[in-house]
Amino acid sequence: MARKFSALQSAAVIVFLSLSLSIRVSQSVSIKLSEFQIKSDLEAVRLKRMSQLVGGPSGVKEADAEIQDILDKTRAGFEDKAGVKFDEFTAISYRSQVVAGTNYFIKVKVGTDKYVHVKVFKFLPHAGGTLKVENIQLNKSLDDDISNF
Repeated sequence: MARKFSALQSAAVIVFLSLSLSIRVSQSVSIKLSEFQIKSDLEAVRLKRMSQLVGGPSGVKEADAEIQDILDKTRAGFEDKAGVKFDEFTAISYRSQVVAGTNYFIKVKVGTDKYVHVKVFKFLPHAGGTLKVENIQLNKSLDDDISNF
């Protein structure tokens, strides 16, 4: 036997079904956005881990006291290599690369709006942990990317 609904009951059923569909669509969109965020987070973790692999350069980091100490110990070698006495020699930022020791690629402020990039190799502790002046790139800017050279 067919059941008859009043116009008010029919309208209520339509509103209920519309709201139910709207909630499902909203949840679906929310789930899709959450899946996107999770994928983005996983990609960021993957990229960070890749940068920490032996042989892979790190991301750019703000220089700290350890990096400034490396510069202080190697300044004379870089000035000899460049044939210049620098007004200042302040570490700004750096990348590191773990190999059979550690390569440091450091952005250095050497004067007002004057920068250089230097490469220092630090031997492993069993090999003395000493520092070796590797290379210098002159005429850099604050915005120049620090890369392997």
